[in-house]
Formats: sequence, structure tokens, C-alpha cells
Amino acid sequence: MAQGFDVVVIGGGAMGTATARTLAERGRATLLLERFEIGHAYGSSGGPTRIFRLAHEDPQDVRMARLALDAWRELEDRAGEPLLRSAGGVDVGPAIDRIAGAMEAAGIPFARTTAQAVAERWPALRPTAGPALVQEDAGVIMAARTVRAQARLASQAGASVVTNAHVLRLSATGFGVDVETADAAYHATIAVVTAGAWMDALLGQVGLGLSLVPTLEQVTYFELEEPSPMPVVLDRTPAPAPSIYTVPNPERPGAFKVGLHHAGPSVDPDDRPEGPDPERERAVVGYAAERFAPHRPAGPSETCLYTNTPDGVFVLDRRGPLVLGSACNGHGFKFVPLVGRILADLATAQPAPMAIERFLATRTSLTG
Repeated sequence: MAQGFDVVVIGGGAMGTATARTLAERGRATLLLERFEIGHAYGSSGGPTRIFRLAHEDPQDVRMARLALDAWRELEDRAGEPLLRSAGGVDVGPAIDRIAGAMEAAGIPFARTTAQAVAERWPALRPTAGPALVQEDAGVIMAARTVRAQARLASQAGASVVTNAHVLRLSATGFGVDVETADAAYHATIAVVTAGAWMDALLGQVGLGLSLVPTLEQVTYFELEEPSPMPVVLDRTPAPAPSIYTVPNPERPGAFKVGLHHAGPSVDPDDRPEGPDPERERAVVGYAAERFAPHRPAGPSETCLYTNTPDGVFVLDRRGPLVLGSACNGHGFKFVPLVGRILADLATAQPAPMAIERFLATRTSLTG
């Protein structure tokens, strides 16, 4: 006989644990199913750090990030540990004017400055000549800690967290949803699907495929020979990718990672190359040699998955008894506690804290 719940959340990464925590704290009988272990490195939520920033080219993204900042501070209070560390953020490259316009429209303070001023404030940086934009609210999310904290809070609030639970079958009816794993069967009124790169395969079982494209991305780790503070950096000047990003680790002075954004190949999440791409690794090492003070390698490069939509916009929607939360396009972690609330609102028919029409699965960029 199937075990019954109010809501089953499929996928226990950053978005799934955020959603399960919010639902459980609202008193819903919640089941969280994770295919691997909480905090695994096979999807999009692994690794120690992620960027938080308010600097975006779209005013809607700026406003959403500002709401997310409040949600991060509330999550930290609940968790009783630091999850978002301030560091300041630097943007360089041709998008600065669009970013400045978006932040002005959203009422977010920032400063235009020069490469020289950036290098004087952060001596570890060697930015190229030209203008730069600095926003003080940017920082570093302790990613692995966040996923564990959200799963812990969900469990403490009464959620059932089941790991190593590969969902084999998902079906939706007028009476709710049925979910089968190799070991058990479950029934719930609502299912929230936050399965990342595995989401399209699941949704295809219920006729809701979204043509999502997983890509295999990677980061490379370094450490300064003489540790000094570093900001998060988004650099749109190099040619190998739309941008190159740098994330310091505030809990390991002098440690930082560098990655090419949206530079990896499309992959099957269950049949992907082993290890990082040497060519992209060499590109990042060369970039770091030019842009940072003397440093050395600090461990092997790591891979992760992006789940991408054609328009680069998230999917946050409800279709009958299914709530869809996916396709973060490589920049979703900064919104995690806010998205968890939005998905919980959709699951419980509550108003979202912001307009979400642009995230609907019925938009023409997804449906054609």
C-alpha cells in the first residue's frame, strides 16, 4: 500500500530542500525524495560555495535578488549558522551600463569605479583597464552547508527525508500523484518536482516535457600565495564564454575558484564524461595567471550540471497536481530560499511574494 502525504518533493538539492523545509514548517505532511545522498556532487547543488549578487541586467532579477537577500537572513536565523558571507562584488565588461540601469530602476545602490580603484581595494586582483561596477551586498553562499541546513530544518519540522530513492515512475490523476521508487510507493495530493537535470525525464512520464538541456560545467580551485580579501567577480570581457566568474571562500582566506559560465557541452546526466575538460581547465588557469596575484593550484577541478531553458529563465509553475521548479540556467542558487517559498506557495495555493508570470511553463519560448 502506498504511503500517503500532503506533498512529495522529488529532488533534494538546493531548491528541493528549500521547498521541503518551507512546506514542513507550514505544517504540511511532507516527503522529500533524493535520488542520491543529501549534498551529493552529481547535480547542480554540490561544492562549497556559490555567488550571491544583486547586479543583474534585468530589473526584475535585481528585485528578485533583493527579496532573496531577506530570505537568506531569515534562513540563517532559523539554521543558527552563517550561510551567506558578505564580500562585495565586482562586475567588469560591456554589460556594465545595462547592469547599472537595472539597479537604478530597482533602487539598489552601487558604485561605478575604475580598474585601478578595484586593484587598490583588493590587491589580489589584476583587472583589465576600464570601468568597473561595485555592489557591496554581493557575497558568497556556503552552498553545501545550505543544503544540509535546509534538509535538517525540514526534518526537524516533521518532513520525512528519504535518500537513495530513485523515482522510477511518476503519474498524476484527478486524485493527486503516485510516485514509485525501487523500494516503496507513495501517494500525495501534490508533487513538487525539483529534480534538476533529471527533471525532463520525469515530466515526460506525465506529458509535460519542457525540452530542458543539461550541460556539464566545471570550476578550478586556486589559493593565493599571500592570502588577502577578495570579492566575487563577474568578468564579461574574455571571449571563451559569456562570462568568467570568481568566487572566494571566506572561510579559507586566499582560496578561490574560477569557472567559465555556460561553456560546457550538453550531456545526459546519467552518461556524462568522467572528470573535467582539460581545455577549459587550461583556459581558466591562463585567465587566473593574468588576473590575480601569485597563486597556486588548490585541488582538482570539479564538474556540475546546469539545467537550461531556451530563454535562460527559470521554470516555476503549477500544472494540475504538479509543481515545477527547475532550469536554474547556472544562476539559481542565489535565489534558493525565495524559490523554496514560491514553490511552497504554488503547492498550497497561496499568493507568491512576487509576480511569477515570466517563469510559467506555458510561455512560448518553451512550448514553441
